[in-house]
Amino acid sequence: MHAFRFSISLRIFGKSIDPLEISDRFDLQPKWSHKIGEARKTPKGRALDGFYESSYCSFQLSIKKNERLHDAINDAIDFFIPHKDLFHRIRNDGGRAEFFIGWYSENNTGEIFDFTLLGRLHELQIDLALDVYGAEKQHTCSSSTTPQTT
Repeated sequence: MHAFRFSISLRIFGKSIDPLEISDRFDLQPKWSHKIGEARKTPKGRALDGFYESSYCSFQLSIKKNERLHDAINDAIDFFIPHKDLFHRIRNDGGRAEFFIGWYSENNTGEIFDFTLLGRLHELQIDLALDVYGAEKQHTCSSSTTPQTT
């Protein structure tokens, strides 16, 4: 398998959360944040029409040099597990939390998320979102998409 790069963010969405509470609780600065009812604006601060219908915050998580994705997710879970009650409250109030993975690859790549990792995500009630950014190559299929019988 070929190597790939990745980034991990914690993203939280909901109607009853306050991004400032989340930031204070984790002692992290959000990369993006807005609160329900605030006037909408572009990332550069230009005003847009309307108001945000839900709150949102996103925190870029640090990754150790040469760390594997599986291990980085486990490290993030270790950091957030003491705050399990907060993630459960977010989910119970109709919101959600996710680890947003940016996956960057020039070739075919892969990773196994074993059942213990998935179980730990379940314990925190954190979803896993993958955005895969691959090379701009044209892929061709060398065989038929339907099985052939002889």
